[in-house]
Amino acid sequence: MFHEESIRLAERILQLAQARGAEDVAVHVVSNRARQVRFSNSSVDVVKTWIETLVEVQIALDRRVAVVSTTSPPEERSLEGFVERAFERLKRVPARDVYVPLPEGPFDYPVIQGTYDPRLEEAQEELVDAAKEGIDSGLAEGAERVAGVVRSYAGHECLLTSGGAEVCERFSRVNMEVRALVDDEATGHGVTCSRSLDGLDPRRAGSEAGRDAVLASKVVDLPAGRHNAAFWWSAMTTLLGVFGSMASGLRALMQMTPYVDKLGQRVGTELVTIVDDPLIDGGYASRSFDLEGLPTRRNVIIEGGVLKTLLHNRLTAAHFRVRSTANAGWVFPRPWFLTMSPGDRTEEEILEDLGRGVVVRNATYLRFQNYRTGDFSAVIRDGVFLVEGGEIKGEVRGLRLSENVLHLLSNVYAVGRETRQMTHWWAEFGPPVVTPVIAVRDVAFTAATA
Repeated sequence: MFHEESIRLAERILQLAQARGAEDVAVHVVSNRARQVRFSNSSVDVVKTWIETLVEVQIALDRRVAVVSTTSPPEERSLEGFVERAFERLKRVPARDVYVPLPEGPFDYPVIQGTYDPRLEEAQEELVDAAKEGIDSGLAEGAERVAGVVRSYAGHECLLTSGGAEVCERFSRVNMEVRALVDDEATGHGVTCSRSLDGLDPRRAGSEAGRDAVLASKVVDLPAGRHNAAFWWSAMTTLLGVFGSMASGLRALMQMTPYVDKLGQRVGTELVTIVDDPLIDGGYASRSFDLEGLPTRRNVIIEGGVLKTLLHNRLTAAHFRVRSTANAGWVFPRPWFLTMSPGDRTEEEILEDLGRGVVVRNATYLRFQNYRTGDFSAVIRDGVFLVEGGEIKGEVRGLRLSENVLHLLSNVYAVGRETRQMTHWWAEFGPPVVTPVIAVRDVAFTAATA
């Protein structure tokens, strides 16, 4: 689907919804060519290409708001039925205590460079070559076998609203995850991602995964308890996503974040500065508009350890009597592209400063026990290493990260100088990130149970 077709489809849905009396309508269409190259047992075994089209509609009437979506674009004769389902859903939705209409345009949208590589519309052999390079690099480091996936996406995204927003932008993304294994428990994880083919680095991803798998084959003992810990890039992808996503204004309204009533207060050490910045040229998740039609902007969430803002759409902003921060998704206001400011420490210095501590390469399956207080636990894997005297002594097994958002932020004592653009499969709570490595005092590790 070309973007002209997407706009025509959006216009028709908007007209049908307004003809039925809708007061506010937003139509979002994403058309995308996706590819996947999967590899296991050190060889490519699946290559797939598919076309995806997503149509989402938000309608509002009498202070009620409903969203419907489909991944099968309705044909002209079935558009009325699609819109009718949205109105049927509206009947079951309670009226909102606070309501404001969609923002009124027209709007001037930022121009963000480096977010579309036309080669990713057709690239397939290049993705297979990347997979093979990742495999070879992992094996060269001593891994017994290598698995993983390369994914690419290229297409366009369009938004049309009754407030006067009309915008389309092209996008492309490519990412790769590598898992290297020496045995079933000695594993390493490598990641690389970019908006273009040129930015992908499969050699580094494979090499890092292979090195960690070999290091993990030597097992040492460390009891559960509190230990100084350094969180490496894959682990930080998960953690930084949580730190930023907890700033959603809807989470604050629902009492589902430890940031409730903490605006202007210290929530971390002065080393912690976290920004939602969707305007970065070439940023993996950079974008020019939110789903209510507002131009995106840079929002400082935490600066020098102090909570500066929550992230809002028009409805949560009305509750808090502030302006929208242009972070509207369909339900939760959300960060688009989280960045954490780098520090001044090298990786070697961070290991030396740990004393006797733990390096956590990856954190997965993060689950909250209490959103309001920020208590959570996570599986730690793909290299959980005991460090003594700045050297990795071996892998520690049988531990689980059992922590609290505010405790982690308030005990950061070192931040790495190198940052990486990151995304991976297990970063469920947040968007892609730009992150350094961090070191934290007195991190709680519990004994994992079967």
